[in-house]
Amino acid sequence: MRLFQTELEHYEKIEGLTITGPYAAVRPDAAPGRRILTCRPTSQGDERSCATTILSAFARRAYRGQVTDDDVQRVLAFYDEGRKTGGFDAGIEMAVWRILASPQFIFRVESDPATVAPGIAYRVSDLELASRLSFFLWSSIPDDQLLTVAARGELNNPIVLEREVRRMLEDPRATALVQNFARQWLSL
Repeated sequence: MRLFQTELEHYEKIEGLTITGPYAAVRPDAAPGRRILTCRPTSQGDERSCATTILSAFARRAYRGQVTDDDVQRVLAFYDEGRKTGGFDAGIEMAVWRILASPQFIFRVESDPATVAPGIAYRVSDLELASRLSFFLWSSIPDDQLLTVAARGELNNPIVLEREVRRMLEDPRATALVQNFARQWLSL
């Protein structure tokens, strides 16, 4: 894991990413956009604070945990660039692209604690556990409720953990567990 973390640090030097497609795409339902655009600026003076609110929340979900001020500032630089050429929505779009191209989104990294010798079992952090649960049960990132419980350090409580697992299994996204298992393991 430590070697992988060292390799991951090299990805922070990525200066560009080109994504092509989808070709002949049909405009999707606007519902996902409404989930991202949690506020709309009422004036030009509100744009920066609204962008910060939107991008902080989106980065928290995409990065599956806490985001630092540096994380937000890095993303806001992309917002500023897009904002210059295409307005508020273009700025948000460019910042979202940056988040989705980030190694923090693409890779799920769990760092071994420095105090634990290699090969020794240890308890993962609540945020790492939340990520593991959501990818196992939903094949997706943790939702806000799971992230909030994990960030408060409550997910390691067996009662809270059971409650969250039951909630997640009752969610329609839990069908991904069965579908992915059948596809990947059974090649169906």
